[in-house]
Amino acid sequence: MSRDLWEREYVNHSISSSTNDRPSHGTDFLRRQLPRISRVVGPPRLLDLGCGGGRNAPVLAETGLAFYGMDFAHRPLVAAHTRLGPRQAGLVQASMKAPLPFRAGAFSLVTAFTSLENVVEDDRLRALAREARRVLCPGGLFFAYFLTPEDGYYLPLISRDGDGRSLTFDPVTDLRQRVYRVDELSELFSPSFRLLESARFGFSDVRSGGVHERRLAAAIWQRVETAEGEA
Repeated sequence: MSRDLWEREYVNHSISSSTNDRPSHGTDFLRRQLPRISRVVGPPRLLDLGCGGGRNAPVLAETGLAFYGMDFAHRPLVAAHTRLGPRQAGLVQASMKAPLPFRAGAFSLVTAFTSLENVVEDDRLRALAREARRVLCPGGLFFAYFLTPEDGYYLPLISRDGDGRSLTFDPVTDLRQRVYRVDELSELFSPSFRLLESARFGFSDVRSGGVHERRLAAAIWQRVETAEGEA
């Protein structure tokens, strides 16, 4: 996704993730992980990658960790600033396709709600996994909620490239994305993370004037330590 497209989205509002004020369905899975999150011994902070307008911040607050949000466009962060008010801890404009602007071991939890889809290249996703691992404390957790190849809206828009990647192009929004399977993400995240648990979500959604059966997934991974226990 281009920065200009995402800036325009917060004016045009044609994508459900930017128009919906309700938390993502993936927060149901995240709530079930609260005991696991509470056992992480690390800084009391979380980082939400691609936070958009901050729609999931109220649920993320249930973790007890201070919220830090990152998005690569300005208008979503303005919306997040308005929504969060005094609850905001830190909002940063930066891209997931570049080194994360945070020190090593700064967070206990990193989350990504329908934002990994915008990283379509294997090498960039592996680099993001390494960066997420770097900014997490030992034993830190990485949660993601993401589109799958079975998604009812994107299924007719999927094409597979020469490397076997499932790519989509939405002619309504000009949005290019990649849809992932849980095992595919886990393989790309290895050896930085190991999968702990995953779940699938199905629900009806109105998109582009029609009702579609959506199919998304959520998963949580744990930071893998080196033999020497180094970062």
